[in-house]
Formats: sequence, structure tokens, C-alpha cells
Amino acid sequence: MTLLSRRFPKSEAEIGRLVAADDWMMQVLAAAKSMGLPDWWIGAGFLRNRVWDALEGNEPVRPRDVDLVYFRSSDTAPETDWTLSDHANVRFPFARWEIRNQARMHVKDGAVPFHSAAEGIAHWTETATAVAVRLDENGKLSFLYSYGSADLLNLIVRPVTVDGTTVPRDLVERRIRDKRWLERWPDLTVRL
Repeated sequence: MTLLSRRFPKSEAEIGRLVAADDWMMQVLAAAKSMGLPDWWIGAGFLRNRVWDALEGNEPVRPRDVDLVYFRSSDTAPETDWTLSDHANVRFPFARWEIRNQARMHVKDGAVPFHSAAEGIAHWTETATAVAVRLDENGKLSFLYSYGSADLLNLIVRPVTVDGTTVPRDLVERRIRDKRWLERWPDLTVRL
């Protein structure tokens, strides 16, 4: 498929319609909302892959795992996340859940402590990966685009830069290679 023949989605509003029309994604979001986690979001491949598949005209392929993040500073034990993931995988077996408290993830990145799930998401590897979606208190879709939606909508892979530090080029290259992104989405533009 050439870049000129792509039609959908072209805007954040169209991303919203794409997600709302995907029964599996809505089922996953409803399950996540029912868990009652504070400041929760589902991001990374859950949203990015669906948008890129639509842009490339691919049938949607479900992500290997669903990255559900939340923020709770009062309990940062990794075991809590493992237990939450195990329970979600039993209760909602239509997805493979990976649940992580962003209140502890700064240690992994060597960053200063985060103050919200959104701040943790902003530290993810690529701009088009630092995106997320959730159902708000009224059951409506709410989106987070840490660096805007342009890279996501234009099939651009660009490393995140936070506080003057850019994600290492070799890490992004390894992710592209190991996840076989260029095979699945041949129109990707890599800007390292």
C-alpha cells in the first residue's frame, strides 16, 4: 500500500472512531475499567498497532500483551503488579495482561520519580508508542498522546526525548528488528 492510498485514520477523532468500532478493544477497555485501578491507561502496541494496521490496510493483529498501566504511590511492590496481572489473566482471558504501576517504573529508566501514569507513558521508547487510551468515569474514550498524534498518524518511528535525553538509537533499532515492524508496516519512516 502506498502512502497516497491510505485513508483512515487521518485525525485523532478518526482514531477514536477506529477504537470505538473495535469490539475486542472495547471489551479490553471495559475490563480494565472494571479493575478500579487509579489513574489507569492502556497504551503502547494496543493503540499504536491498531492505528498502524488500519493505515497499512492490514487486518488487525492483537498485541502480544495488553500494557495496562496505573499510578499508585502507596504500593510500589512489583509483586502487586504480578498479582494484578495474574488475576486479570484468569478473570479476562481474552487478553494477555501486563499490568505495571508507573509509580515504580522510574527506577527501570533511571529517571526521577513519576507523578502520574501519563508521566511514565511519556518515557516510553518511541513517540508513536507513548500513546494510550482509557474509558473515563462516564464510559467515554479518553486518549493520551504524549508527543502529539502526528508520528502515530504518519507511520513515523522516532525515539522519545525527555529532559534532553533521547532514547538510545540501538534500543529503537533493536525493537524495530525484533518486533519485525518493517515487515508488518512497510510504509514506516524511521527517524533516529
